[in-house]
Amino acid sequence: NRRINLTLLKSFKLCDENGEDTEYTKLFQKKWFYDYLFYALQAQAFGYSLISLGDLVNNEFPEISVIRRQNISPDRLEVAQNIYTPIGEKFLEDPYKDWHVWVPTPSELGVSTCGYGYLYKVARYEIILKYILAFNMDAAELFGMPIRIGTTNKTNEDERALFERAIATMGSAGWLVKDELDKVELLERSNGSGGHDIYESLEKRSQQYISKIILGHADAMESIPGKIGNSQGEDNPIHKALEDTQTTDCHFIKHNINSCLIPKMRALGIYIPENICFEFENDEEKEEFRKKQDQSNQATANIFKTIKDAGGKPDWAYFSDRTGINVEEAPEPVPTKPFMPNKDLNDKIKNKLNNIYK
Repeated sequence: NRRINLTLLKSFKLCDENGEDTEYTKLFQKKWFYDYLFYALQAQAFGYSLISLGDLVNNEFPEISVIRRQNISPDRLEVAQNIYTPIGEKFLEDPYKDWHVWVPTPSELGVSTCGYGYLYKVARYEIILKYILAFNMDAAELFGMPIRIGTTNKTNEDERALFERAIATMGSAGWLVKDELDKVELLERSNGSGGHDIYESLEKRSQQYISKIILGHADAMESIPGKIGNSQGEDNPIHKALEDTQTTDCHFIKHNINSCLIPKMRALGIYIPENICFEFENDEEKEEFRKKQDQSNQATANIFKTIKDAGGKPDWAYFSDRTGINVEEAPEPVPTKPFMPNKDLNDKIKNKLNNIYK
């Protein structure tokens, strides 16, 4: 979900050669399209997705769904009614092709028509984690829970069975009736060897491998931004890994929509001009350009401040051309007269000042 959301939460637009076309952007800003993005992004995880568009209602696909992958043969491009059936319906041929979108991934080994998906690589570590959970439960029972010991001199079979059952079923409200010589103990085992730590270590390493496979960095799920010792912003390797993963998935989705989904929508009667294409908003690129521009302008402003502080007269027209910031030269300050023209009033003020400082 973390990886899928990297792309699913990005803004998008539909554009022509003049920029964004808001009318066609609104056509895609619907629930069905976000469902489509989710199913298409799942192809990266499983290796492929076959999306059924469903009925067309008011230029929307309210019944869009994903075909169960177990019934799909990626090599034969068929959907079988039952799993492992050697024959099925070819979904890229009539009458199915216009109503289904095939979303394959590149083949890693060249032995199939599509890839296996990153969950195939994750499976090994998921199996390890599955058994670690069982091993941890065993370790908790063996080393974390005390052993109940009951000692009795009862010889009657029924009495011994009753005593044994009371010991075995001890809990938050456990009780028993015992003779003077009967004894009950809770023996706690110390675990100073730390042998159980191997499970925690293996669990953590397996989780890091999974995070590295899916998100590109071992600590992408656990790291805390801004923590002491962590690099910040673009210098942070986790940020870079997530950014690269998002870019890869965005290119994958963009190609699929422009080459598969939009042509099928045209074939089904939804009017979308040939010059309209789908794009994601590149907010990061805009922010990066703005950041570099601000840094350059700050450096130019520092140079002009140094010139002015040294008594020089900066060329503010050049500054405006260089930075795009319009600056007007401040007017020269008008010197103030030290005394008012009224001599009597000046003398009066002077006398008051003299009285203050006596």
